[in-house]
Amino acid sequence: MRKLFALLGLVGMLAVACGGAGSGASNPEAAVNGAFNALKSGDLDAMVQFMPVDERSEITDMSDEEREMAEGMLAMMAALEFEVKGSVVTGETAVVTVEMTFMGQTEEEEVELMLENGSWVITSGGIL
Repeated sequence: MRKLFALLGLVGMLAVACGGAGSGASNPEAAVNGAFNALKSGDLDAMVQFMPVDERSEITDMSDEEREMAEGMLAMMAALEFEVKGSVVTGETAVVTVEMTFMGQTEEEEVELMLENGSWVITSGGIL
């Protein structure tokens, strides 16, 4: 839940990421694109796959009430526009620069990722 609220807080600052079975993505930019698309569609289960394994319970263990509240808050994210501007990979970590536009405000953010079990997952910044 902490990550979800951090995500919503970041998107709020702009105004002033296939189900949970998979895990991450084959490259950092694909992970960021997948997570943002999950965010835009309000799909909490899809967002889980772009989180580190040890943090997934924050979403998977939500009560029905918490899930309903989170999905309601995510509904406004459909208007979010984003473009991956580039990435820098250093061994098993990466930083992806994303330009986000929400409610008429555009900002660039850096999203940090790590390689976990052969897939890229988001560790901080941007969306999770």
